[in-house]
Amino acid sequence: MIQKKESRSFGALVYIVAIVTAAMIFPLIYELAESYSYTSEKTIGESEVSGERNAKNKNYSVIENTIDLSMLKNTEFGALSLVSARVLNSKSLVLFCSVRIELDAGEGGEYAPPSYETRLQIAALKNLRDSEDGGEGYYNAKGDLEIYGRALPARYGLLESVQSGDFVFTDFGDGTFFMSNSKNAFLFDADNMKMAANYPYPPNYNIYQSAMSNNKEMLALAAEEGFFINNLKESNLAINYYDLKELIATTTNDNGVKLTARYPMWSSDDSRIFYKLYADDSIKNAGVTATSPGGNEQLVALDCSDFLFMANDSIFYYFSSSTANTATGPGILFRCGYFSPSEKKMSDIMRSQVYYFDVDISQNGNLLAALSYNGNLVKLSIIDIFTKKLIYSCLYSEIYDFSFSPDEKNLLVYGTADGKKSLKLINIDWESAS
Repeated sequence: MIQKKESRSFGALVYIVAIVTAAMIFPLIYELAESYSYTSEKTIGESEVSGERNAKNKNYSVIENTIDLSMLKNTEFGALSLVSARVLNSKSLVLFCSVRIELDAGEGGEYAPPSYETRLQIAALKNLRDSEDGGEGYYNAKGDLEIYGRALPARYGLLESVQSGDFVFTDFGDGTFFMSNSKNAFLFDADNMKMAANYPYPPNYNIYQSAMSNNKEMLALAAEEGFFINNLKESNLAINYYDLKELIATTTNDNGVKLTARYPMWSSDDSRIFYKLYADDSIKNAGVTATSPGGNEQLVALDCSDFLFMANDSIFYYFSSSTANTATGPGILFRCGYFSPSEKKMSDIMRSQVYYFDVDISQNGNLLAALSYNGNLVKLSIIDIFTKKLIYSCLYSEIYDFSFSPDEKNLLVYGTADGKKSLKLINIDWESAS
């Protein structure tokens, strides 16, 4: 009897040790699998689909800066709550915040109870520098806060667009950026914190989004009624319905599905406009149009509905699935590559055994930021997509937003880690390896 009890106790002890050991080594196994998935897959297609690269290997150095946002709690406009952010090439941070505004009493008179409206407030952090104060090292970088003097009215729907990520943002690299949603478009001067130009949409058009050309002289408008271009230089910076030139007509197929062009992005030389073709509210494929009627082309050779347009006029596509399928392949949970609009060819560049459920690609196609699950946490990974080298990783409870700067030198991450919301600027520097 004693021998049986000892045997049971020994068995229970072995079971406990096995469980503890598995819990300890699982993260290591995950890391090894992820590392293996970067290095074991070879590039499919040897041509440089993302532009010529003289150096295949780079030595990276990464600095993580947690940004001091404490000044948002008490501003001249009241408490601001961060919703999303972008980092400009000038290294200034644009902060999109919500603010509660008390409205005028109006006809209710002075005794009417106050009414409030939540609006979008644009702020900027400039002159980022190391910070020695911050309470137990919670942040280590601070900047000079500047706030645009007017919160944007709720009727523009900009706050909701930022919260959902359904907006167009373009950094021109000269201190200005363009932003648009379905109700409004504007050019903002972040250096001087002022609205450089506002572009109200013409009435009787149901706009999805708009995009400004690189020379700031033309505006592409994706609407339910069609895909249009407006020459701002010729129309005195105004958008008039009689100045709109239709490039793509909205059509309905035999099954009653409406085909519309949305999310425009200008080519580097402003000669073409890329877009996503929607079948009702689902992405069908990509397309590109010239700036004059008759030059529209659907890129049907891009057999993928998840893709991002890049600044070098190529398209980054990806397949992602929590279970292996025919798109990713047996045992492969993530697959990505580049599509050349001129060659009409998909060229795979990376496959992984890690399930990445959200990604962003730097504008020149060199760096991939990808989110995956690590137990109950979310892991952010930055990968050199050509060498498959893992440059940086970090764990969060939740990530709300992340994006590269246009020059690929910074990744901005807004999320919750260790029970606190934080905004981190990941500075990425490199030199060519000999």
